[in-house]
Amino acid sequence: MDTALDEDRLKRLEITEIFHSTIAPIVELPAMRALLEASAQDCPATLRETFGLDAEIVLERTVQQSAYEALGPCSGLIGVIYFIAEWNARAVVAFDAMLLFRALDAMYGGDGRQLGEVPVRELSGLEESVADQLARAVIAQFQARLAPYVAFTCSLERVERAFDAEPFGKDKSDLVLAQLLLQAFDERMVVALPARGLELVRDQIAAPEEEAPVELDPNWSRQLAESIGRTEVDLVAVAAGPPMLLGDVAALQPGSLVEFDAEQLERVRIESDGEAIFEGQLGQQKGFFSICIEAPVAAKPDENKGPPTRRRG
Repeated sequence: MDTALDEDRLKRLEITEIFHSTIAPIVELPAMRALLEASAQDCPATLRETFGLDAEIVLERTVQQSAYEALGPCSGLIGVIYFIAEWNARAVVAFDAMLLFRALDAMYGGDGRQLGEVPVRELSGLEESVADQLARAVIAQFQARLAPYVAFTCSLERVERAFDAEPFGKDKSDLVLAQLLLQAFDERMVVALPARGLELVRDQIAAPEEEAPVELDPNWSRQLAESIGRTEVDLVAVAAGPPMLLGDVAALQPGSLVEFDAEQLERVRIESDGEAIFEGQLGQQKGFFSICIEAPVAAKPDENKGPPTRRRG
């Protein structure tokens, strides 16, 4: 009995794994990529305003990996670890120690460029505070771009002078890592956000955008009606003639006469483009032949399917 339950559980796990393997990673969605790109583009302005650092920043790489795989290359950098209570997960901002001392130099009136060797020691309280401000200024741009979809807060856990990715090896969940390049210094920053939190926006950013309703000109219908009304059509008056043999019709030539009874000419049919429109009475008025409209002619199924058939009187 237990063996049967275990087999059933394994089958369900396999089905779940197959289902999840068919879902594209959140970082591969074009809309998520656009949000990360926009976040990176917002960073230079805040670094310039907050620290006086002037450097263009580009989004160099994005990847979704397990926590240890994503953060392994960050080992040895300054690491600022935040706890996101809404997702019960951690985010990391990592950067080279030189960037911290560039920010300190710029804050005290320098340009952050002509620096010596980075001191090999633990960070002071002030330096840790500035490292937190530097990391928070960057991750805040990601928070702002994601806020319309899913808001989250970052609470500082710790600042590590030499970041150690080993503790994250126990975390089996994925991180979405955005690697930023500060072009002026050829240095990089890494922002790693929990994929489980970003997954909350999948349905919103993956849904097709609704097209804006098209505003129609209120005069459009009237103008269309007027335009159609100005279209010229040719009218033809048709009188039902006498029955004739096909041989007699074939013998007709210029000068031949076809006799119509007066009654046959009293009623005619008005046609346009081979379609019967009205029936009326033929007469004269003011020296012109005229037709007094009596009734519209209803289209017949046979007339719609083929060439118009003229009825005999």
